[in-house]
Amino acid sequence: MKLKYYLFLSLILLKTSVCAQEVFIVKGNVQFRSDTSAAVQPLTTSGLDTSPTISPDHEWVAFIRRTPKNFISTGAGDEEAHELWVVKIDGTDSRKLVGGRQANKMENVLAGLANPQFSPDGRNIYFESAAWATSGAIHVVDRNTGAEHFVCSGSLISIVPRGNYIGHLIVSQHRYFLVGGSYDWIWLLSAAGQEVGPLGDSDSSDVSKILHDFQELFVDPQPSHVKQSPP
Repeated sequence: MKLKYYLFLSLILLKTSVCAQEVFIVKGNVQFRSDTSAAVQPLTTSGLDTSPTISPDHEWVAFIRRTPKNFISTGAGDEEAHELWVVKIDGTDSRKLVGGRQANKMENVLAGLANPQFSPDGRNIYFESAAWATSGAIHVVDRNTGAEHFVCSGSLISIVPRGNYIGHLIVSQHRYFLVGGSYDWIWLLSAAGQEVGPLGDSDSSDVSKILHDFQELFVDPQPSHVKQSPP
């Protein structure tokens, strides 16, 4: 999975969401800094945490906790089981939502968890799991109930934060031609993983342009009363 690359690209769809609050990792622990103070508040003390992200309402932080002694077999090899946790930004109500598990079907395996992202309403958290040799799997868990299920194969680039397709997923998927061979494309999917349409080639050098154009058209469209300047 091109995780770091897609995490960078996902910032394109969030470029107008400016908030000085930030979460980051120091020695495996989640740290929080508010927009009103330079002080840093530790939220976890396990020394095993990574990939923190703040919910849209700035009330919760989701993060991944490593499990160095617990490995699970996947189609991509053995992976640390990992756990998905949440904690409030004041450090209270820390709890595990998802833990690694074995399963006969790869879409039900949970291992090597990564890239948690909140839905726009903050209730659901999407995340990636190791699965097949050529593709990861995207799952979702309800922050309130802990109910979790498989959504689709692929790598999660971003969740559309607003606009015509609010809550939809932008995903890179590895697919196969009927006559042989395979390809990697970026797709717009519904929150349930149903295909809406292709956005472009994920191996293209213009992926950032693809996402920028999508944002211009559907996320931050120009108001109808604003006229374009003549060329």
